[in-house]
Amino acid sequence: MSRKYHYGGQESDIDTQLSLADPQDVRSRENVVFATETQEHETFDYCASDIAGNTVLELRNDDDKLLLLIHDGHGIAVAPHGDVEEGEDWAAAARREIEAVTGISIALDNIEAVTEVNHVVSEDGKPHRTTERIIFSGHPVDGEIQDCKQSAQAGSDDWRAAWVDGLPEDIEVPPGGPGNDLQLILD
Repeated sequence: MSRKYHYGGQESDIDTQLSLADPQDVRSRENVVFATETQEHETFDYCASDIAGNTVLELRNDDDKLLLLIHDGHGIAVAPHGDVEEGEDWAAAARREIEAVTGISIALDNIEAVTEVNHVVSEDGKPHRTTERIIFSGHPVDGEIQDCKQSAQAGSDDWRAAWVDGLPEDIEVPPGGPGNDLQLILD
């Protein structure tokens, strides 16, 4: 299967290392979906208070199966994702996080979507911080799903990673940011 890679609007057969220092750099691209959402928090001490944002990965293998993280106990699935530290390259963070979470090394094919997230603390209602979530598409280049991620019982966090044709039976898309990202990927 021959893949075409898209970097800076150019199509190529060569997979070069995609790099992204600032999510705003892709604003001029017509093929990237842009969205804005607000997340309300009870206090200023919330999980995204000290990061630049999150990477989300739409990974498909050669059989066009999608990699999902599934929590059977809660009946939900999300796309693989991870944090991006302030000043970190977003694409490098995406590659690092997926390998850490699943054991799979990937190549990134494209930037699919950027969501600007305004964080609001319920007591004042005004955005006090903005982060981004970027959906990258990609494919595996090496490795297999780690043994501890092949079943919920094998690991310590009750999540399992699986290549799927679609959303598994009895599994739903959760509400909120991770669910919005997965729904965009599934559509």
